[in-house]
Amino acid sequence: MKENEKPGRYFKDALSDFVYDAASGRAIRHLTDSGYTAAQISEQLAYPTPFHKIQHTVTRHLKESGILLEELPVAHACFHPVCLHRTSPERLFSLLAQYLSLNGEENSYVLYPAGTDAQALSMLTAREREYLNGILWESGTMYHRLNRRMLEIGAQTALYSNHIRFYFIKTRDVLIPS
Repeated sequence: MKENEKPGRYFKDALSDFVYDAASGRAIRHLTDSGYTAAQISEQLAYPTPFHKIQHTVTRHLKESGILLEELPVAHACFHPVCLHRTSPERLFSLLAQYLSLNGEENSYVLYPAGTDAQALSMLTAREREYLNGILWESGTMYHRLNRRMLEIGAQTALYSNHIRFYFIKTRDVLIPS
């Protein structure tokens, strides 16, 4: 315990965390696994929970389950760059799906930088934007597993952003839109 902490603060924090987990935490994790966005989760909870706590729980759960990574398990120098020329979202989706089938979802990630420009985000549906806004992009840049949702989001936004990268761990390829 730190010197400047009040006695009993540790216990109060632990009790608060326990009550929160019992009241909301488990439900938030379950709804996250079921594909709900943080905003949808907020509407589903019987116990009033601040949105920022929901975002925090969703983000922590995605990290703990390996869906969000702060860094890849392979050094960047090990990847072979593959430049993608501007094309339609459908053709990019098809190409990404091919890489995804070669590598498997658990070995495929999209580098999705926080603050992706407004033009890229405007191409998304309201639900896709809602999903991205429900994640705390704390470090500014995180890797999201290339699941079906992020495959669609990535294929649409990569055409309008120079910062999105697709990493495939088995084949050691990084696809870079140009």
